[in-house]
Amino acid sequence: MPKAAVVLLLFGLTVLLVALLAVQPPPPVEFAVVVLDAGHGGRDPGAVGAGVQEKDVNLAIALRVQKQAEGVPGLRVVLTRTEDVYPTLLERLELAEALGARAYVSIHANYFRDPKVCGVETWLDTGASPESLRLARALQESVVRATGAADRGVHRQTLYLRHTKLPTALVEVGYLSCPAERAKLQDPVYQDKVAAGILAGILAFLRRP
Repeated sequence: MPKAAVVLLLFGLTVLLVALLAVQPPPPVEFAVVVLDAGHGGRDPGAVGAGVQEKDVNLAIALRVQKQAEGVPGLRVVLTRTEDVYPTLLERLELAEALGARAYVSIHANYFRDPKVCGVETWLDTGASPESLRLARALQESVVRATGAADRGVHRQTLYLRHTKLPTALVEVGYLSCPAERAKLQDPVYQDKVAAGILAGILAFLRRP
């Protein structure tokens, strides 16, 4: 075979190999339980914007994350609530600990006096571990990428999450006080985008050493 033909053949094989690698599915998750908390609930509506209650938005998104996660081998997503009830904050954490969860993610919607403030932000406790910070960053990056929402960053404050040593983060998926964002957060299509971002962040956290 002429040398030029050999070079072309090798080049073609290389291109084919790269293409095959590009379509390979991501590595599977080694079996993991993740507890997802739909913030507030029951007697506690959370933030309320133009009649839209945060607890309802949180639950709708949490249920969508759980549904989307059904197709991920090795991952089990457990919700702290599946209906309009109010488990105490410690009961939510105790559930995660009892299940030996690899991570705990609390879903919330935000509110601010200035209706022009919109976007996604993620919070962790002031004393949170490096693993919690890694989880928070993965969630923030993925939700922003999935939704195109403004990136308001990762922040720290004293949270009830301090009562567990599990990797934890609280993601604020948007502002109910921002009219445009409030409308999106009620849209099932947008809720699916938020859920996909949360799931992607969880998987990014689980798959990285």
